[in-house]
Amino acid sequence: MTASSHFPGSNRYVSVMRHTETPVVIRLVLLAAAFTATSVHAQIRGKPKPAVFPPLTTDQAAKKQQVLASLEVDSTAAARRPNIVLLLADDLGYADIGCFGSKTIPTPHIDKLAARGVSFTNAYVTAGTCSPSRAGLLTGRYQNHFGFEFNTGSKAVTTREGRGLDPSAITIADVMRRAGYSTGIVGKWHLGTRKQFHPLERGFDEFFGFLAGAHTFITQTRLSKVERSIQGGRGDASGIHRGMKKVDETEYLTDAFAREAVGFVERHKAERFFLYVPFNAVHTPIQATKKYVDRFEDVPDLKRRTYYAMTSALDDAVGRIVDALKRNKLEDDTLVIFCNDNGGPVYTGVQDNGPLRLGKLFLFEGGVRVPLVMRWPGVIPENEVRDNIVSTLDLFPTLSRIAGATPPNRLGLHGVDLSAWLRGTKASPAREPLFWRNGPNKAMRRGKWKLIQVPGHVWLFDLEADVGEQTNLAGKRPDVTRQMQQELARWEKRMRAPSWPARPARRDAEVDGVPYRVNI
Repeated sequence: MTASSHFPGSNRYVSVMRHTETPVVIRLVLLAAAFTATSVHAQIRGKPKPAVFPPLTTDQAAKKQQVLASLEVDSTAAARRPNIVLLLADDLGYADIGCFGSKTIPTPHIDKLAARGVSFTNAYVTAGTCSPSRAGLLTGRYQNHFGFEFNTGSKAVTTREGRGLDPSAITIADVMRRAGYSTGIVGKWHLGTRKQFHPLERGFDEFFGFLAGAHTFITQTRLSKVERSIQGGRGDASGIHRGMKKVDETEYLTDAFAREAVGFVERHKAERFFLYVPFNAVHTPIQATKKYVDRFEDVPDLKRRTYYAMTSALDDAVGRIVDALKRNKLEDDTLVIFCNDNGGPVYTGVQDNGPLRLGKLFLFEGGVRVPLVMRWPGVIPENEVRDNIVSTLDLFPTLSRIAGATPPNRLGLHGVDLSAWLRGTKASPAREPLFWRNGPNKAMRRGKWKLIQVPGHVWLFDLEADVGEQTNLAGKRPDVTRQMQQELARWEKRMRAPSWPARPARRDAEVDGVPYRVNI
């Protein structure tokens, strides 16, 4: 199967599921993943508990500011520093955009970014689930360092337990603000709902969006019974905030986020700005307006048609933001990045991860390898595809340097600075191995080798020859397996234990006849 392979109709779901011995077991896993609001609320009745990470004390806040104050900012670089727009999709299939192989969903705006920039085919996130992945992206450190191993839970659980990103952690927005950038976030936060975790406490000047993990795109009353039946979860329906204040939002949410992102660009066009746009598209609930659904009238299955519509809406939103840059003569002075938070889920039956095995929730390639595109006209190459291994961990040091800031060593970043390589002035920097941990499930990539370890079993794949992870070489290459296991164990010793448990009522998947416990 190639990146451009697609699976029309119901055959596509069967093709994706072929990677497991028992598809029925996978479906049981995903029933556990799709917790209903009722079952969650039944578990969390009671008063809020002391926060897992309470607000910083005065001394802790002062120490954090000292670290930020030690950040070196090159004021002479002011003329060369671009605006930065970081666009993040949610649960998008690896091959669901044209520049990464889609033949079924037109995505002209994202494709145009790729045509005028660089596409990375070996790009990784730090987790196969939403909130841990975002924690790694925004801090430039493995989220396991902060005990952020699992999703924070439903909005009610997150708030009651006080779960979120350690307030002592410095974010890329903190650094951008220190470097003199105006900072804004439009979209999904998913890093804590109490005040100490709020975006406005984490380096952002402006916030429009929601704090928890899922939100409706359309009011339920606007949907027919059959439309409600295919959405795969309701999501929160009343959690949109502007700053600290709750607001009513009636526009289709992807369109609303595009509107707000364009507004941020308009307000800050005379300044240097960093705009982070973490869409909740195309995460469940699977919902779209008639405007987008009508674009796919020839797709007979309503669920698939609606998912395609959501992806098309996401592409339109990207186009509106890029058009705002062009309209304000900022296009050539802005670095635009498009990425995804984790692989597309298998359980929806509509995402396409192309040649990659499995998807969201798993540490196989379909769960942690994502599309990544960067465009900075006149600075980085156009219409280029690079297969170098990169990680969202690299964005923090790279964007910091591009903004004229040098993070201090004591920040302990885990990524590498790609800025000179992107500009073409230096060769690709040395790449440390990449690591993942999700409860008892662990993984590592070093060069062409990918190791995945679960209790009682280990896989070793040569990804250059076997991107679909079909041939386990652990028995044939015990030397490589043993060495990688030792490296993985050393990395683990530097990480913290999880700060909260995975969701209860988990289920085991079966992969190659081996139990694989999905921890969410």
